[in-house]
Amino acid sequence: MLPRLERPLIFFDLETTGVDVRDRIIELYAIKYHPDGSTSEMHRFFNPGMPIPPEATEVHGITDEMVADKPGFANLVNELEDFFSDCDLAGYNVRRFDVPLLIEEFHRLRRYPIRVRDTRVIDPYVIFQRMERRDLSGAAKFYCDMEVTNAHSAKADVEATLAVFKAQLQRYPDLPGGISALDAFVGEGFVGYDTKFKINREGRVVFNFGKYFGKPVADHPDYLEWIYKESDMPVAVRSVAGDLWKRVR
Repeated sequence: MLPRLERPLIFFDLETTGVDVRDRIIELYAIKYHPDGSTSEMHRFFNPGMPIPPEATEVHGITDEMVADKPGFANLVNELEDFFSDCDLAGYNVRRFDVPLLIEEFHRLRRYPIRVRDTRVIDPYVIFQRMERRDLSGAAKFYCDMEVTNAHSAKADVEATLAVFKAQLQRYPDLPGGISALDAFVGEGFVGYDTKFKINREGRVVFNFGKYFGKPVADHPDYLEWIYKESDMPVAVRSVAGDLWKRVR
């Protein structure tokens, strides 16, 4: 049972060309709940007007060929504007990604059916994070049934972390063995400690941000050099860029 609605509430999700809010929408599914209890749906595929990076296809399975004959966002903007106008929104992790990206798509066409000042956004992801603790104390309770006393003191936190890690090794026997394999597992395919560089499915290191998103770093050594020597990015990012640049220059 949903809360009482004062105006329509749309649950929606997007599949996109990437993970930046300036990327393009490829698929949209939405179900609108009206205050009178009725519902309406929208499911559309879009030609994003650009090649879909392989890394994005690996996530959602949508290829360039699958959307080659689909309309662009601009072709359906009137229908989309009508559907999303004067509604509240909901979805998993939509506050950080889907809503800002959808607003960007409308903004390119100077349409503003989603007014940040007025539109309320319900995000079950945030509820999950708030209600089921994901901090160290929560992990210690879940894995070890232990209460962390004096949390946020360095000694107590290290002791709790060690206990949690040992319990995880026992609980998940299919975890990779060895430190190097575990490092790769928690790194999730990223190079270094940030998400700026990633290993694609062909085993090549690619940019995971900016104008060269999805492009192999070996093809753009000058950009790597700029990141390493001149950018104001964090040292950890610049260090990785420097290592990569020295390999490919």
